[in-house]
Amino acid sequence: MAGETIKSSGICLRISPWSQTSHVVAWITPHGRLNTLVKGAVRPKSAFLGQYDLNYSCEIVYYARGLGELRTLKESWPTSLRPELREDLPSLALADRFRRLVELICPNGPDAASWYSLLGSSLDALVDNLQKDAENRINPLALLVDFEMKILDLAGISPEISGGEGAFYLRGERKIPVLRDVARTLQAPLREKNIAFLLDAARVIGVFYQFHVDNGVEGRRQVLQLISKFNY
Repeated sequence: MAGETIKSSGICLRISPWSQTSHVVAWITPHGRLNTLVKGAVRPKSAFLGQYDLNYSCEIVYYARGLGELRTLKESWPTSLRPELREDLPSLALADRFRRLVELICPNGPDAASWYSLLGSSLDALVDNLQKDAENRINPLALLVDFEMKILDLAGISPEISGGEGAFYLRGERKIPVLRDVARTLQAPLREKNIAFLLDAARVIGVFYQFHVDNGVEGRRQVLQLISKFNY
């Protein structure tokens, strides 16, 4: 294929089959979401083998023109592979949750740069957490609440939390108060060690997302059930 190409940074969000030998890869870039067709991706001698995967940060080159919103990928090479995420089930589940939220809510255009940066730094934080001694690691529940609060802030729909008490507005004027300890946890989840408070905070955030964001409630519930079994 001849034509103008575009070079960009991207984080691999999702990989779907296109044919017996090709993939469609969804990315988040500093300019927004991007879907690329990777022709011959799974052929034994493909130049793309090992050049992209879930949670990878990559440099990519793709053709400016394509079929609808689908662009053909010309080149890809990873800049951060984050292999540690594959060795820890809670972190892998969190990474999947992070990617799905960003793909669902992230806008296209200049504002996407903040979402791209947040996802990259949050995936790196998961890796950094795994490299700490077990007694110094942050609980996966705290990492989930922290990320989801940051997403709400970027989306401009953060819950009101002030004075040690919280208030959530669901579809208008309906107000749901939260306990003081839960409000404190929502304000600084990474500092919280109490599992009960973290679980309550995660459940409250889940209610808020259910009313404000079409975020796949069942998938989130499964992630929450999984990571709540791990305490480190």
